Amino acid sequence: MNSIGFPKMFNANSTIVKTGIEATKTCLHLLLSSEQGLFGDPEFGVKLKRYTFDQNNYILRDIIIDELYSKITIFCPQLFLERKDIKITQDGSRLYVNIKAINREDFTTNTYDLELLNYEER
Repeated sequence: MNSIGFPKMFNANSTIVKTGIEATKTCLHLLLSSEQGLFGDPEFGVKLKRYTFDQNNYILRDIIIDELYSKITIFCPQLFLERKDIKITQDGSRLYVNIKAINREDFTTNTYDLELLNYEER
């Protein structure tokens, strides 16, 4: 699998292309940090802003995990994972996701730690 490097896409006279596990991490980060409906496909992205100010409890956590699982299985076919492999943690105003998945490219198990929301930056 290949992917354009994000957010640094260009070098002096060329485009930065990532391969393998780095490409998968870039694609996963782009999918999970995009709000649904922003790109050409109206289903691409995750509806996290919809749940931003809802009451924080275990039901909301399960809803977000379901949303992440369904989007990853649709838009990242190079990853094989089960719903139980997605863990969400919160630290203050930051929301993190830990995803344990098998990369179908080389059949290795990888852990992806991504920051979903950070309201301290805004």
